Amino acid sequence: MNRWWRPPLMLLTLALAACGQMPDSSLEAESNVRPEEGNWAFTSQMKPQTLMPDGINSLAYERALVATNGWGPIETDRSNGQQAGGDGKPLTLGGVQYPKGYGVHAPSELSYSLAGADRARCVRFRAQIGVDDEVGTQGSVAFQVWGDTAKLYDSGLMTGESATQQVSVDLRGQSRVRLVVTDGGNGKSFDHADWINPVLVCVPDITLSVPDETRIYQDTHGTLPLTITNNSKSFRGDVTYAVQSYYGTAEYFQLVSTGTRLTGAAQQVQALRVYMGLHATEDVFPGDLVASVAGEEVARTPLNLGTLEQQAVLHFPATLPDLQVGKSVVIDVPVSVVPGGETTGFNLAVRPNIGQAPDWLDASVVGSGDIPREGGILQIKLTATRAAWPDEATEAEAQLRVYEQNFAHTYPVQIGSVPVRLTPADIWVRAGK
Repeated sequence: MNRWWRPPLMLLTLALAACGQMPDSSLEAESNVRPEEGNWAFTSQMKPQTLMPDGINSLAYERALVATNGWGPIETDRSNGQQAGGDGKPLTLGGVQYPKGYGVHAPSELSYSLAGADRARCVRFRAQIGVDDEVGTQGSVAFQVWGDTAKLYDSGLMTGESATQQVSVDLRGQSRVRLVVTDGGNGKSFDHADWINPVLVCVPDITLSVPDETRIYQDTHGTLPLTITNNSKSFRGDVTYAVQSYYGTAEYFQLVSTGTRLTGAAQQVQALRVYMGLHATEDVFPGDLVASVAGEEVARTPLNLGTLEQQAVLHFPATLPDLQVGKSVVIDVPVSVVPGGETTGFNLAVRPNIGQAPDWLDASVVGSGDIPREGGILQIKLTATRAAWPDEATEAEAQLRVYEQNFAHTYPVQIGSVPVRLTPADIWVRAGK
């Protein structure tokens, strides 16, 4: 949240002892004094800010470690103006006035510590930038955002004719941030630049933990046990969850529980709801469970989410009527479903297992093969396609392979056996025998 009740940043509206400092210099700003050029500077000791772990923190009320300006003092909520403090106009970019921000003059720098309160981690800087309308089409600057040692953002050359730009810079791993404006390489005349609504997004110190592996049946909802620990006592706010997987999650599984609300430093154990899709197999889908606050990632943990395949168990009868060529026999086979999907039942197909059933036997499902999700009866038609050879067995335990059409499976649902027999009249007789 924005903390507008804090005292204003008075150091930026006071014209202190004039001294110059180039944007890439250190925090020691007591050198390079050039009062004749109208330069202005201020430094303070690094210390924790009032930055809090609950999202947006306006820099309009944070104490800068370094503040330097190429002409007069940096202005708060006004354009740079001239050399006197408070002589600027409303911050204006492209005809739009903004109530909050800093009006600076190149070369300029504002440097802030990212050490927040209550274990806050400041992860992103945001602002709008441009050359203030008070100089018309004149002026040429470049906006830069620096971390501890490296430049993290560069706007490129901007003039009074440039459109307003949005700035969003990742600050993870940095201990301070420097907001620098250079003169664009052609001197500092008319280089009036605006940092509009500069904010730091700071998030709480949170950790996540889930089991090494969690498996859920296809087409069912299951639970993913999550332990979330909030180490920032003052943080009270919403945490959102998402899954980042190496697979397309929408096809295989969906995280139904998308967030929670934390109310202070504590450890909570939650049962996140997960829906496992129809087409997921029993393989484990590796990825990460990611927690975010104010749109920024605060924690992640490895997630191995896998599938338990739906099972249809066919209970084949122990005895069958005799088969005759051209006369099919239909048998009723009870089917139990384990555990049963939430949106659909099974659709089954049957065929003989090659090499494990007589080649004179054909098997197929009568009708659509649909089985309700609570189980039912599957009708299978057995047909003798030819007579047996004289030296060929007429009795066998024929293996049948059962396949499923609605769910994804890595192997047949079941390989079952049925006793089959050809009647003697259907034994093929060779000529002359």
